[in-house]
Amino acid sequence: MLKRYIIILLVPFLLGSLFAKDRIKELYKQGKYQEALEKYNQIIEQHPEWSEAHFGKGAALYKQGNIEEAIKEFEKSIAAKSEEQKAAALYNTGNALLKSKRYKEALEFYKNSLALNPNDYDAKYNYELTRKMLQQQNKQNQQNQDQKNQKQKDKQKKQDQNQKQEEKKQNKEQQNKKEQQKKNQQNQNQQNKQDNQNQQKKKPQPANKKEQKLKESEKKRAVRILNALKEQEKKMMKKRMKAKHSGTKKEKDW
Repeated sequence: MLKRYIIILLVPFLLGSLFAKDRIKELYKQGKYQEALEKYNQIIEQHPEWSEAHFGKGAALYKQGNIEEAIKEFEKSIAAKSEEQKAAALYNTGNALLKSKRYKEALEFYKNSLALNPNDYDAKYNYELTRKMLQQQNKQNQQNQDQKNQKQKDKQKKQDQNQKQEEKKQNKEQQNKKEQQKKNQQNQNQQNKQDNQNQQKKKPQPANKKEQKLKESEKKRAVRILNALKEQEKKMMKKRMKAKHSGTKKEKDW
């Protein structure tokens, strides 16, 4: 199947006395493409307008694997006079484009070739083959794009997850930091309170407090004395009452 679309049509041309076509065809058949190419270059140097020479040069370049240069030479040969030669040039250009996997462009050249030569079986075959390969290429490109998009989505999803985890970690660290600061502040406040209490105990009592304590002490003392006097007076009253009821009189002192 593959051989069918890489064949280069070699159309015989009449180039007069300046072109030994049989010799060049023989070189081409023997696989001596470089020698054939040199012959074509000699002709093109003298007659650059000869499409037949460009066609032959394109065929030699194609066989050497120089596809891009072959395409240029085939395109130059499209200006051939006969429709058969034009169709062959279009067909060969399509083959070169197909080998370069430029399927969409190759289809156009095959289509134009068939417009000039509808009975060209090779052109029909290569056209259908290229159309299927273009569909496969489009399908593969779509699959590759879908895979690329999916990878991008997965990558973005992973980045979002990592970002959320990082934010969660930072929030937790900030929360722990705040709690630790709050705890440290509470401990500091408690320590300050304890220090203040200890400081208050060590401080000398103010003068007014001393005076107040002294007054309270004197008041208590006065109450004790008063209570003692009252108790003594009670005892004296008992003695007097006892003496009065006994009926005796006490002598007066001088």
